Parts: sequence; structure tokens; C-alpha cells
Amino acid sequence: MTPEALKDRLHEQPFRGFALRMPDGRALPVPHPEFISIDPEEERIAIIWKGNGGYWTVDLELVSDLELLAKNGDKRRR
Repeated sequence: MTPEALKDRLHEQPFRGFALRMPDGRALPVPHPEFISIDPEEERIAIIWKGNGGYWTVDLELVSDLELLAKNGDKRRR
């Protein structure tokens, strides 16, 4: 994935959460633009914040796919 493609996705209105799919099968969720930061000097490096205070460091050249997350309310209630 290119930094430009990621920036375009982050600036779409309305924003829709997504996950970055890694080659090992992991999906790293980005539910809100504030959960990701792109290095201004080395744009291919991004930091994705986890909900528990941790983070992933991601080389964007290794991202194999981008998957949209389900919108709120898309799941049926039983």
C-alpha cells in the first residue's frame, strides 16, 4: 500500500473504519483516523494504536490489503 492511498482513505468523508491486512494474515484495525499516525519523514512507516495502550509499527509496503470494517448498526440483533 502506498502512503498516498492510505492518506486518501484517512481523509474520506464520512470516514469509515478499516483494517490493514498483513501478509501473515493479521488484520490491524483502524476504527478512527486518530488511531494511526504516518511518519512525516519516512512515509512508508505507520504507527497503529491498539485499544489497550500498545501499538503496532507497520511498513506500508508490506500491507497486502485494506478491508472496510462493518459500520455501526450493520449487525443484526437476535
